[in-house]
Amino acid sequence: MFDNYVYLKLVDVIDDIFTEDITTEWKKRMLYSYSDVFKYFKTIIDPVSPIKFYVSKSLVEEVVVDAIIGLKKITGSTVHSVEFPNNFKIAAHLAYWWVRHKPVSIHYPQRVFLEDVKILVDEEMDNTAAENERQKLIWRLKHINELIAVQMVMLHIFDFSKPICGKKECNRLKKKDRNFPFHDFDEMKTIILQKLTYYFSYRPITPKVIEHILEGYTFHPAWSLTGNQWHPGDNRE
Repeated sequence: MFDNYVYLKLVDVIDDIFTEDITTEWKKRMLYSYSDVFKYFKTIIDPVSPIKFYVSKSLVEEVVVDAIIGLKKITGSTVHSVEFPNNFKIAAHLAYWWVRHKPVSIHYPQRVFLEDVKILVDEEMDNTAAENERQKLIWRLKHINELIAVQMVMLHIFDFSKPICGKKECNRLKKKDRNFPFHDFDEMKTIILQKLTYYFSYRPITPKVIEHILEGYTFHPAWSLTGNQWHPGDNRE
């Protein structure tokens, strides 16, 4: 019976363009994003909840392989003379295949359900507020791979620790444009992260769509970029 199932052998995609060093750096960034999300969960999950996180290194490898196969269609095109993809394309392909393969899983003992997870409650939080936060946590745990993908692409494009525009610039912008919908640029960042998480979780999405979304996020220079994102050939690690 099992002989009828599909089996795909892992393809060797390393070459002079997509080198071992480059793919190793990509894997480090992906695992760093996982570590960030994992640390966030550990700060709000009550230790009495027997939840464990597991990341499949084999599936991480497959994310990289599938991303490179897609990126090679760009570098190998006779129509476009692209020596090396820009960071928008790289981030988009890695995120797309991360969401497809879902390398991170959550494990808990038999007869324990994800919906039973308990949170560390702030002393000032009433029961209703605590339950709302617990439900948010449950949703985020269900979509942990989507959260990691969002973290991955945003850190690939932006350096949020180096804001270009702050409160003064935001106030100046709001005076000139009354339709600017955000209180400040931190709120704008929160909204775009939430939007991207929603798209990854519920909408059919392709690397090209992710790429265009990320490009649009850079049109307002609130935060520093991690590289010369708009020019191919300048983003080798």
